[in-house]
Amino acid sequence: MGSAQACADMGTGSTTQLSTHNVRWTVNNGTASYTNLPTLKAMVNANSATVNVPDKVTCSFSGSSVPIVVTANAVPFADVTVALEKSIEANEAKTDNSVGITPNKGELVTLKIGTDSGVLGFGCAATVTGTKLKYTLAGTDKANFALSSTTVAVTGQKAGTKPATPAMPLKFVSDKSSASST
Repeated sequence: MGSAQACADMGTGSTTQLSTHNVRWTVNNGTASYTNLPTLKAMVNANSATVNVPDKVTCSFSGSSVPIVVTANAVPFADVTVALEKSIEANEAKTDNSVGITPNKGELVTLKIGTDSGVLGFGCAATVTGTKLKYTLAGTDKANFALSSTTVAVTGQKAGTKPATPAMPLKFVSDKSSASST
């Protein structure tokens, strides 16, 4: 995995041996002006990176949730995917904790080199009695990542009213305004 803040990413597969590896870089740009870089010692460790997701989200009754932004503190070598699903208890009654909350169908975020964030969302019914959804983590590099929260608490609220004719007074204030120049 590479750092999202670096000017280049270096990664390796999940099955690479945990140890220090010597990495050699060569410069192939058609000129002899640059020399090869010195050997770099790269440590492959078993530390997990974090996929950042919110643990609380609001939605409008008969509407949608606010956008759920998904990011990670490291770039996956191949990919990691995050999706929302209903929260069903493992008890005998199979209690549905997501009544009135519906994840957007087929929506998922794939984090990979070149794609370091994405957005998820869900819909809310006119009456929401459920309280949460679950995040699912999948993908080639799933073993190297953990979610910052495994569930998201959902709060439904009445949507605000849109004014028919919003007041937008504009006026020239001589001591604070100046005419534009072209």
